[in-house]
This record gives sequence, C-alpha cells and structure tokens, in this order.
Amino acid sequence: MRISFFFENVRAAVSNLVHHKLRTFLTTLGIVFGVAAVIAMLAIGKGAEVEAIEQIQAFGINNIRIRAVKVERDEQRKAILRLSKGLSYEDSLYIEELLPYVTAIAPQNLLDKEFKVGSIKPKGNLVGTTPGYEQVVGLRVKRGRFLVPEDLASYRKVCVIGPSVAQEAFLTEDPVGKTMTIGGLRFKVVGLMGDRAQTKEMVKIKTRDVSQDVYVPITTSLDRFTMLRDEIQGVNQTDYNVVDEIALQVDKPERLSEAKVTLKKLFLRRHKQTKDCEVIVPDELLAQSQKTQKLFNFVMACIAGLSLLVGGIGIMNIMLATVTERTPEIGIRRAIGASARDILFYFLIESVLICFAGGLMGIGVGLGLGTLVTQVAKWRTVFAPESLILAFGVATSVGIFFGLYPAFTAAKLDPIKALRHE
Repeated sequence: MRISFFFENVRAAVSNLVHHKLRTFLTTLGIVFGVAAVIAMLAIGKGAEVEAIEQIQAFGINNIRIRAVKVERDEQRKAILRLSKGLSYEDSLYIEELLPYVTAIAPQNLLDKEFKVGSIKPKGNLVGTTPGYEQVVGLRVKRGRFLVPEDLASYRKVCVIGPSVAQEAFLTEDPVGKTMTIGGLRFKVVGLMGDRAQTKEMVKIKTRDVSQDVYVPITTSLDRFTMLRDEIQGVNQTDYNVVDEIALQVDKPERLSEAKVTLKKLFLRRHKQTKDCEVIVPDELLAQSQKTQKLFNFVMACIAGLSLLVGGIGIMNIMLATVTERTPEIGIRRAIGASARDILFYFLIESVLICFAGGLMGIGVGLGLGTLVTQVAKWRTVFAPESLILAFGVATSVGIFFGLYPAFTAAKLDPIKALRHE
C-alpha cells in the first residue's frame, strides 16, 4: 500500500470520527474504562510492592519477632494459663543459648508508667529490654551509652531516653547524668538515642515511635513494675518472666525459615503445646501483601477485561453500522481504483483510531483514579512508564481484534452492488 494512500486513509478516518463526535465518544467509553482499570491496577500493584519492601526494611531483613498472642475469651485464657504463663524472659535466654546463629536478641517488656522530671511530665513509652535491642532495631546512641550486661545483672535503675522525651523533659539541656522519675522510682539517665523518624511503614507493621521510648534494664522493669494477675486463683502475684515481645536477629536471611520452624517447635515444647505466641518473619509480611494484591488484581483484571470486551463489541457494532451506512462510498472508492486491501485498512485504521483515542482518555482517567485511591483509601500508587505502554498496546490490540470483522466485511463488498446500495 502506498504511503500517501495510507496517510489519506488516516486523514479520512479522523475526519469521519470528528464529524460524528458524540458517536465516537460513546463508542470509546468501554475502552476508556478498560484502560483506566489496567493503569490503576498496575499503579496500585506497584505501590503495594514498593510498600511491602519498605515494610520489610522497617521490620529488619534478618529479624524475627515473637509476640504474645492475645486471647479474648476468658475460658480459653484460663485454660492456657494453667499450662503456660506466656512469653517470658527465660524464653529469650534459652533461645540465645540454643541457636548459635542468633547474633542479637531483645526481649521487651512494654509498660505504661508516668515519667516526671521536676514539674514536667513528658509523654513516653517504658520499654524494659536488653543490650541486644540496639542492634536488632538498628538504633544508635547520640550521647552517653546504651544498656550494658552489668545493668541487667545488678538490676540498676538506669535509663536511656529517646530524643522526643529528652526535648520535652530537659528542653535544651544534656540529659545524660540527670535523673528521671519513672513510676515513682528515680532512674539515672545514662544515654540519649539519636533521631529515627517514624515512617508510615513502621505504623503499618505496628512499630511504635521509638523517639518516645525510655529504655530500662528488663530485669529492673520485671522486678519493679510487672504484676501479673493470676486468673485461676484470682490474686495478684509478681511474675519476673512475662514479656510482650522477643525480637531477634539471625546472621543471614537464609536462616529465617530454619529459625522459624525451630522456634515454633521450641515454644510448643516449652509452653506445653499451648499456642500463646506467634513467630513473625519478614517474608510473611511480603506473602500477606502479595496475597491481598493478587485478589485485588484479579478483581481489577475482571473489571478491565469486561470493560474492554464491552468496548470492543461496541466498536465492532458501530463499525458494522458504519460499513452499511457508507456502502455507496465504498463502491465509489473501489470504482476509482481502491483495492479490497485499501478498503480493509481504511476501516481498520478507523477502528484503531477510536481505540487510540479511548486509550488516551483512559490514561487520564487511570491517573486520576490512582490519585483518588491514594487520597481516599490511603493506598500508595506508583505509575510506571511501562503501564502507559501497556495501555496503548491493549487499546491498539482491541482496535485491531474487534475491527477486523467489519473491515473484512467492507473489503468483501461487491463494487457494483455497493454503488447501487441506497
């Protein structure tokens, strides 16, 4: 086919589409919604992938967390307590001794206590922990020091405070060496932690704002602050073992699966087959995110597929009606020398142009839809260049596929019968 004739076909197709603006617009709607769904699906999918990776990084790529499971029903809780008092400090000591590939371990006892410096009552989170916490969480001391083994062994009343607590309690003064009252007891501040911003990824995996933490030796917190109500006997008793969470770090990511299996078996044995704690590894966060994303992608793919199918059928119907409407024109074109191939390409180009226009509008709608999802649902969306290329590819493919039958119908028309058509 001659180049000049091709461009003449394009010009004629554009002219016809512009002449029937409303019909063209209505015909493109199915393509618009289909392409928009594809772009939004890819943007949300990419955003979920990026977010999952960031959550894993916030969690710690080599880290494992063991958390106490909360049981809501009283009967179940009492049954469990008869066999096991729950996650304990002794569990962390046993893990550290048993697993040689554990490079750091940090049991945590989270308490709600009042902080006081003079007349100032700063807000904060009391965390009883061990020296390993600094390595597991990736914190760094700005001034002074972190907890040391001697603090735990001697049950020292010392604390390391986060920058937010320091700013509220001591203003511009250096807090190291000063005292702070915690739960009615006086503690010496031995260290100030550096800044670490609380990201939304940390929030989503329930990681608290560490800038408001106040760290004390876990032995001191268990000895001085922890009271456990015995739900079987109905009395309060001191329990020197119970902790809320144990975070540990292994030497390399490849150990995570092995460590997870070992830890689950260990806790079942130590806790007399009670499932009162859960072992969480980074790949579970990714797997959970991927599972949710697959479901969402399936729904969006169905919507996109149905929209494109309806749009394609609509284009085919309109093009068949156009062929019937322009039968005399086809006869004239054939009479002045146009071949059946020229007619085929003429109507096929028109079909592709309709889908191309729908694709352009669909990209705009898809970008807007993705932005709306971010604003309303607070889901991250990432628009990648390949999604735009895919959108054009999908639109063009639909135009070709559903435009072939009307184009072949037009090309097969007998020129003489076409000229006589009224």
